[in-house]
Amino acid sequence: MTASNSTKLKATDQLDTRPGIFGRTVTSTFRKSFGIKHKPPGNIRTCWIPPIVFGSALINIPKLLKLRSYLKKERKARLAKDPNDISVLYYSDNLDETNGIANNLRNVIPYMRAHGLKAGLMGSAFNTRPCGVVENGYCILLPRMFSMEQLGYANSELAIPRVSPVLRLLKRYPVDIIELETPSPGAWLIALCGKIAGIKVMSHYRTDVPQYTRTLVKAKWMHFYVLKLMQIFYWMARPVISPCDDYSNALINELKVPENQVRLMPRGLPLERFQASMRGQGTWEKFGCTREQRPVRFSFIGRISKEKNLEFLNRVWKKFAAKHNDVELMYVGYGWYLDEIKAEFAKSDVKDSVNFAGEQGGDNLAGLYADSDFFLFPSTTDTFGNVVVEAMSTGTPAIVSNYGGPRNIVDSEKHGMILPIDEEKWLQALEDCRKMKLENAEAYEQMRKDCQIRSTRYTLENSSKSQFEYFRKVAKEYYKV
Repeated sequence: MTASNSTKLKATDQLDTRPGIFGRTVTSTFRKSFGIKHKPPGNIRTCWIPPIVFGSALINIPKLLKLRSYLKKERKARLAKDPNDISVLYYSDNLDETNGIANNLRNVIPYMRAHGLKAGLMGSAFNTRPCGVVENGYCILLPRMFSMEQLGYANSELAIPRVSPVLRLLKRYPVDIIELETPSPGAWLIALCGKIAGIKVMSHYRTDVPQYTRTLVKAKWMHFYVLKLMQIFYWMARPVISPCDDYSNALINELKVPENQVRLMPRGLPLERFQASMRGQGTWEKFGCTREQRPVRFSFIGRISKEKNLEFLNRVWKKFAAKHNDVELMYVGYGWYLDEIKAEFAKSDVKDSVNFAGEQGGDNLAGLYADSDFFLFPSTTDTFGNVVVEAMSTGTPAIVSNYGGPRNIVDSEKHGMILPIDEEKWLQALEDCRKMKLENAEAYEQMRKDCQIRSTRYTLENSSKSQFEYFRKVAKEYYKV
């Protein structure tokens, strides 16, 4: 897949000022184009977004109607030959970052394409790029027209892409369904353009935006504003796929999506990358203590940010580590809250019990999962929990909160613990984990085996098959094939 046949870049042009991200390689670039200077966060500035989104769609209505006519003819001829020959475009604004959504999509789409399913992936380029790019031959990061820092969430942004490259790409690579992964400004614009162009638009509930807003944004009026925007978005992009029961209920009760427009569908991951055989290969010792020094290991792996409930975890860990000198907590990942956590523990009496591995991938990441004795994930805002599946795939039991996707993954005490956000209960759970690891090796090893077996429910094969069966059903109903 190529972005543009007429890209003009100088040899001295730098494609990105950020450090490279593991596993991502630029394979094509868009031509340079005008973009509004990247803006800092601001409540009032956030209100600029709807006029820019709707204005961009309105300006391009003539081109979109022309595209609609072209796609209708192309689709009629193609589906007449094979009603199952559908093409799906996934759109997400956070693909240019490292997070669970981006990582999952960057695994799912190549798998689908390798198995004969027509799927594409599109997002907006981060503000540090002078132009849009294609990564690894399939992930399109569109040139941005407008972007600003996300409120309460450093190193993440709200972005609106340029429409003209989208129109060219949709004509070159026609699609039947657009699945929007997050209710972001770019997704709003793609939804409006898709509807005008006669393409079926649906969505996947991957981010609990109302809860994020309540957690990270101080202005109360913004909570109401965002909730109303989300209700309109999920009215516009139905049906909605939900990965767990709790968020199916949230879609129905809070975001007012009719129950028959919510489809429960777990996700899949490349579990072959996360094997129990990686345990004991020396990965943990690259970043932390040896088994002799601290024989009981806990880890948190994921984005280091407050909505993951890490302030709570830090309070629990300080109390727990103050009682024991044989336990260790490893933070793996990067995020805006990382420096604050490092500073907090540097002043703590238990600073020797905490280590930081930074952002990792490949064998290092798999090895850190496998070398953990228990995986800690107190988040109450995760709609699924990729990292929980990855940990369990390496045989590592998980301790998770009792709300959101992770509790559905852990499922029972055979695979870890499901706890309310209560410091005393989490403290007792850590004590029980330590005791099991040190005094009941047989029970612990059985739990590791049960975790690995449980994780096999979440393979890419299972999720890809069920998703495309559903896409075909939606397409046949919408286009009356």
